[in-house]
Amino acid sequence: MLLDLQRKPNLGVQLFISRIKALPKNFWFILLGALLAQGTLIWFGTASGDPFGDVRYVYAAWVNSMNQGHYLLGITEPWVYPFLAQVPIWLASFIVPGEYMSGWYLLVVNTNMLLIAYILGWGKRIDRYKAAWFFIACVFLIGPVAIARLEVFSVALSVMAVIAFLDNKESKSIQLFNLATWIKVSPMAALASILVITDQKKKYFINLLIATAVILAVGFALGGRMEMFSFIGMQSGRGIQIESGIAIIWLVQLMLGIPGIKVFYDQEIVTFQIQGFGVTEIASIMTFVQLGALAITLVLAFLAKRKGVDRNTLFAWTFLTATLDLVVFNKVGSPQYELWVVAAAMVGMLVRVEKWRPVIWVTIVCSGLSWLIFPVFYGAILDGNPFGVALLVARNLGVIFTLIYANRQLIRLARG
Repeated sequence: MLLDLQRKPNLGVQLFISRIKALPKNFWFILLGALLAQGTLIWFGTASGDPFGDVRYVYAAWVNSMNQGHYLLGITEPWVYPFLAQVPIWLASFIVPGEYMSGWYLLVVNTNMLLIAYILGWGKRIDRYKAAWFFIACVFLIGPVAIARLEVFSVALSVMAVIAFLDNKESKSIQLFNLATWIKVSPMAALASILVITDQKKKYFINLLIATAVILAVGFALGGRMEMFSFIGMQSGRGIQIESGIAIIWLVQLMLGIPGIKVFYDQEIVTFQIQGFGVTEIASIMTFVQLGALAITLVLAFLAKRKGVDRNTLFAWTFLTATLDLVVFNKVGSPQYELWVVAAAMVGMLVRVEKWRPVIWVTIVCSGLSWLIFPVFYGAILDGNPFGVALLVARNLGVIFTLIYANRQLIRLARG
């Protein structure tokens, strides 16, 4: 009798522990975690500094300006972004008229919640729970800026496109990636990767042309002309932003107090940029360096495909490497660009690629450093403070390490 009394509490404790262990695999618990993470980011973002400044002062101002001036950025007037980036900017103003920030919060939180539900197959693909938690964790660690930029929407479409590709729905994947590229250009890395990997090149180009034609037709119907392509020139004409990898050269000089190096605010691009010896010359060639790195990645992918490498494994490494080419050799390098890496890193988790663990952990660390860089120690970086600069250098070196590691894996696959 005494033994039975002792066993019953133990059984209760074991049952309680087993239920706790099962929570991370519970569909509704994962969604609750995503909601709490984003709610916390909104609280932090409004309580200290203003990481939502672009939304509050720039996006809202664009909407008011277009309303008053009866024009459309990226369609009838030049714009730094592809014109489909206007869609979420306008939606936020419609959701809660007169309260732009509230509309933005509702739009972004619901977008991410729907994305996580989609990753989990609306509860039917709970085996993807690790990828879902990885996404939630990285978004939280990147900080408020992760829900305060247009990357939210291009990343959401990109992850949906990845899942479509892994489910052998190439046409749907190409169309989603193309749509995402017309918000922010980073998904072009995926489109280039699919071009090399797919066995149906004709079908690829047909899908890409149809999707692009529909998008351009909408732009032309709204009165657009060559202004729809203005983002290409405006992006290539940018200087070197302080968060970019290449800016390390001048930031270290700024930290050491070397004359001739300074940080200035570009009113047109709305970013802090570096000014100093060689900046203009280096900035002028970075786009070509970026495209050259992307070309090397695609050549390696082509060679790996000829060796008969598994389709999904090859896509994972190629997409990751191509995305990192666009980040590492970018003249901008804003903290939210870490979301590009997160989206690419998720592919290896969904496919369960071998040797992927370093990618996961370095991405998590870089995500956490991104929050410290902006907005926590951003002022220190602008002033050349050694600790602030060290944080930025550490984050950028982490991204560079991931690129080198991914390149090595692609070379290994290319050698068979």
